[in-house]
Amino acid sequence: MTTLKSRHLFGDVRHEQTKSQFSSTPWALKLFDDPTLRPFTSSSRVPPESSSSTRETFVSRTLSTPDTISAWQSFVKLPTSSKPAEVLYLLKLGSGLNGHHNLAHGGFVSVVMDDVIGNAVDFERPEDKSTMTAYLKVDYRRPVKTPGVLLARGWLERKEGRKMWGRGTIEDSEGNVLADGEALFIVVEPLWPKEKL
Repeated sequence: MTTLKSRHLFGDVRHEQTKSQFSSTPWALKLFDDPTLRPFTSSSRVPPESSSSTRETFVSRTLSTPDTISAWQSFVKLPTSSKPAEVLYLLKLGSGLNGHHNLAHGGFVSVVMDDVIGNAVDFERPEDKSTMTAYLKVDYRRPVKTPGVLLARGWLERKEGRKMWGRGTIEDSEGNVLADGEALFIVVEPLWPKEKL
């Protein structure tokens, strides 16, 4: 069984505050009460402590505004001996993400897919290593409406040496798949100095 990694902040201190952001979305609130899910904050959502650091700024700063992603809660379904961890993101989207009128830009959808699959494979990589996306393919099934709430899921499919393959989906309130994707991540040495989360 895989152990939980220290690079993820479990028992998210903002969990209750974030939950209130989804108070008008009953299907989303159910995730907060699901005993099989554990809230966490991934390193990609934590702005760097140093103002000179540019690590993870796109997701932690650019996509963390009232007009882009106003609320984000990450959950993990813990791994078992037969199944790797599944990562879920609950996202409250604003119109600052639009490509077309009231529709999120496809590039944004790819960013979410890359991040959710990347976090899923992170649960299986060595603690002292990092990963980089080598390949990402996203199939757009339906438009992602904004403003709105969506659910992203990611999981590891297989790994061989330094290669880790994962899959993911982005879904609406009714479980309709809006996009699905696959990715290959390569395990590498960390590319930045270690910082406290």
